[in-house]
Amino acid sequence: MHALLDYIALHPTGALLAVFLVAFAESIVLVGTLVPAGVAMFAAGALIGAGALDLWVTLGIAALGAIGGDGLSYEAGRRWNTQIRAWGPLARRTALLERGEQFVRDHGGKSILFARFIAPVRAIVPFLAGTASMPRLRFYLVNIGSALVWSPTHILPGVLFGASLQVARAVSGRIAALLLLIVALAWFVAWLARLAARGGAPVLRNWRDALLRWASRSPASCARLRRYVRAVIDPSRPDSRTLLFWILVLGGGSLMFLLTARGAVTAHWFTGIDMSVLNRLQALRTWPADQAMVAITEMGGVRMRVLVVATMALWFLLRGCRRTMRYWLALALATEATIRALGLLIDRPAPLGLPAGLEHVSFPSGHATSSIILYGFLAYLLGRNAGPYARATLAACATAGVVLIGVSRLYLGAYWLSDVVAGWSIGLVWLALAVILYTRRKVREDIHPRALAGTLAVVLVAGIAWVFTTRSASDLALYTPPLRVQAITQDQWTDAAWRKLPAYRLELRAHRDERFLLQWADSASDVERALQGEGWLPAPAWSVRSALTWLLPSTDVRDLPVLPRYDQGSNAALTYIRPDRDGHGRMVLRLWRSDYVLVAPGRPREIPVWYGAFYDERFAQPGHLFLLGLTRNLQDPAQVPPLLPPGLRLLPRPGPRADVLLALPAQNP
Repeated sequence: MHALLDYIALHPTGALLAVFLVAFAESIVLVGTLVPAGVAMFAAGALIGAGALDLWVTLGIAALGAIGGDGLSYEAGRRWNTQIRAWGPLARRTALLERGEQFVRDHGGKSILFARFIAPVRAIVPFLAGTASMPRLRFYLVNIGSALVWSPTHILPGVLFGASLQVARAVSGRIAALLLLIVALAWFVAWLARLAARGGAPVLRNWRDALLRWASRSPASCARLRRYVRAVIDPSRPDSRTLLFWILVLGGGSLMFLLTARGAVTAHWFTGIDMSVLNRLQALRTWPADQAMVAITEMGGVRMRVLVVATMALWFLLRGCRRTMRYWLALALATEATIRALGLLIDRPAPLGLPAGLEHVSFPSGHATSSIILYGFLAYLLGRNAGPYARATLAACATAGVVLIGVSRLYLGAYWLSDVVAGWSIGLVWLALAVILYTRRKVREDIHPRALAGTLAVVLVAGIAWVFTTRSASDLALYTPPLRVQAITQDQWTDAAWRKLPAYRLELRAHRDERFLLQWADSASDVERALQGEGWLPAPAWSVRSALTWLLPSTDVRDLPVLPRYDQGSNAALTYIRPDRDGHGRMVLRLWRSDYVLVAPGRPREIPVWYGAFYDERFAQPGHLFLLGLTRNLQDPAQVPPLLPPGLRLLPRPGPRADVLLALPAQNP
């Protein structure tokens, strides 16, 4: 990725030409429907955020391309209207032309502006404006204005994403990879939902018609089954589509659970998948991501489940929705009973050996099972009488929460992938059963969905804040592998043990990112005292106020907090800065604490051994909107001694590619 960004920064003409051509082709009649302009503009914005392209130049090039594409389509429509309409590919798309003509008739000159942002008509409206002989002055005024709005609308989100990804990558490649994984997963779920919505409805109708034909021709011995089929899927009956959908979910969930349970217990290939997913997610762990995942996982924990179930039951009781309350409590009890029963039946150890107990039943995942049942049923109740957009929003929110809870359990090593999939499967079964019974019994109680949604949001936010503030330390300790500190002598360190300390900053597995050229044995206070004599300053602490200074291009480099960096998921324990004389950059020293301490007979004090690296940090200003730190790791050992205090005792040791400097303690341990 860095090589690609460096190449584009050195040769921006090609990237800008691609931006122009995409923006230009998007508005060409018929061709524009095949051009992924939104994706291309977002990618261009990401390159801007990464510092490879200039913001204002890219915005201008994209706007010029859009103006030229619309202008060409308009002029072609004015001059070659008949010939283009008779062109084979366009002649076969009369529906597209009719839609565009109606759009122009409805909106007039504003259609040029609207078409920029509406995919089905964006490539045809400028052409039709030309065929309708719209005045040139009117057209080009709207054309230029709409292009100036369209360009930043499509590019600026990419700028923010590229900058955040660059910052995440600068902080930790693991965080960047985890961010990309979550974005890709969200995109996949959204794509799958759209695919199911578009292709699933015709399939459901065909299956329904086939079942109804079978019911009309079935023998008399199947009269009871025939009546049941008609009662459930007859389109003339209310809620028939809902019942048919959830019956299919019930069947699909049951089949998926059986396959997952069999694969998890007997199939070696499924075990291999479990191990692969666990190892890859463990390789992405960092301390801030651990905190975020612990907060997310609490949404599906026992304490949050009890809080949500009790609060919603009280809400239904106070609103007089007693039948809904009984369904809700029965579903919650069935959920917990299923989790415990299957956990006892399939006694499976957790991946990281978490202690057995109420929260640590491995198969199926209690978090995955309960989250899909409880939050899914609440989403169904809230969207039952809502419009399509509200139902889609509720479904998306519930799905995102369920998926994030499952991913958090995998990330923290609490469950195997098969545990989570099995939890989702059995959860779908119980959710489908509850919805089918609730619908068949025709429960029509008014649950006051808007007020209920607000109450649920308050309960979730307050509950997560309460649980996280009271349990975060213990939960983080539960999911964090213990560290082992080894005591050695100074001679053992200088002779051989120094080779066992990390030589590179490790981010993703088997990825050597930056060299560690310094190992320093001394207490933290002695290290700070020695560095301050050479102009080094402790890095500013992170806070809301200090973080906002990154948004001010005029901020002094002394006031900017240093972006954290992680080695094998751990942040640097000591961070110092030394500003350059010109004020445009600074040197950064990051020190990580190793697993070794130096000891000596008769001396009770243990001296920690640190390892670290120097970074030359320069600052860019993309579009003069914010600061972006560009960091270079020092690779030459000869550059290190001038940066350290002159009285420090340095002992060079030959490394595989460069020398490593050992800074001996001020007093022998």
